[in-house]
Amino acid sequence: MRPFHAALLCLFGAAATAAAQSRSDIAAAVSLQFTPIASLPPFATSTIQAEVQHGAALGIRYGYLSRSGEGADANNLGISAILPVGLGASVSLTAGFFALTCNECDPGLMLGLGADRRLGSLVLGSGRDGSRLQFALNGELGYGQPQGTSLGDGSAMSGMVGLPISLISGSRNRDEMRIVPFVTPGFGFGTISGGDSPSGAALMIGGGVGIYNRSSSLAFNFGFQHVAVRDAGTMVGIGLVLGGR
Repeated sequence: MRPFHAALLCLFGAAATAAAQSRSDIAAAVSLQFTPIASLPPFATSTIQAEVQHGAALGIRYGYLSRSGEGADANNLGISAILPVGLGASVSLTAGFFALTCNECDPGLMLGLGADRRLGSLVLGSGRDGSRLQFALNGELGYGQPQGTSLGDGSAMSGMVGLPISLISGSRNRDEMRIVPFVTPGFGFGTISGGDSPSGAALMIGGGVGIYNRSSSLAFNFGFQHVAVRDAGTMVGIGLVLGGR
């Protein structure tokens, strides 16, 4: 069995490849979960936090994909450069790998290019210290390859667009620890190269919590990402961001 197809079966489980599960659903879930889009937790970027990023930041993320049934779990690790673009937008470049918990599967390379932009906010309550909902638009393109060196073994390409919605508290004291929860409904799509190159699309839901202090260059991030396909599982993870303040 070719390495890519072995990884696909290991990730999604033999039962999911049966006729009961559509090929387009499998292609959507696998292509997204072989790339940073659904294999790593989303960052609570400065755009989502309604902050101004003053310089480049380095982000490290770990994601764990847990499955029920015959599918394999996955441990994923990525490193990202997060760059500010103006006052309300950012761009991120990601490189990492995923490792499936099956004997036939080798760790695979994955790459990603993402961006987000602030759209506006909705004030909750009254007064200068009132909380508000912050709205943004984000998107990402991803590439994944189980063995990372041989294009002939197959690869996955994916993309997504989403609408991050975050809750920003009213207090803006600089030295105060801040907690920003957010949720991102989105739409993902992707294709698997090799064989007859199936492709598909699916709804997604992600989110998490960003924890930081405006006077510190260190921030934490907890997040999840779910592809709305049966048996796809849910990825949960943690992130650490250095710099950018």
